[in-house]
Amino acid sequence: MNERLAIGTSGGVGPEDILAFAAQANGADGPLLKDAAFRQTLADWWVQSEGLRNTRMRTITALSKGQVPGPESSIGKIVAANQLQAIGNTAIEAGDQYGIISDPALTPLKGAFHAATMWAPGLRIAGGTDEILKNIIAERVLGLPGEIRVDKDQAFRDLPVGREQIFFRCVANRSRPVSINTGLSRFFHVIKEMDDDG
Repeated sequence: MNERLAIGTSGGVGPEDILAFAAQANGADGPLLKDAAFRQTLADWWVQSEGLRNTRMRTITALSKGQVPGPESSIGKIVAANQLQAIGNTAIEAGDQYGIISDPALTPLKGAFHAATMWAPGLRIAGGTDEILKNIIAERVLGLPGEIRVDKDQAFRDLPVGREQIFFRCVANRSRPVSINTGLSRFFHVIKEMDDDG
């Protein structure tokens, strides 16, 4: 949770940086700021940044009251890491063939857009992948039911492995009890299909 909080509040390039870059950059059809699609994307980033700022204030308020930050750290991490990657990619693509130049002495903001593009994928994995965090948000913030897991009440070391796992799934996914013979016949049927396929 603290890792997500740190990632969600990390710096890097933001909408104000790409706005400054776009004021002097030219796209394929002229000045980048005159491109309607770019302006729409910039507006989306700006709204996301304001949402992040307000979410961070909520987290700081909770910490100042001695509370533990909640799942809002997951929201901040998803939005911040994805936005960082998108801003970096957009700035590099706007540079057209010059976008491949990563020398800080020759690139806008001393290579900050390139650093964002290289660093953001790692941020999207650190502290939980996007998919894990979306599950946390769905279950803890939105109150949606969790994923169905037949092994929920088992310790990891007790989970079946290999062909034993296939047998477990064949038997466990049944809504009613099955005899061992029925379970074995389903198990061998699945094994035969696997052998036939590969």
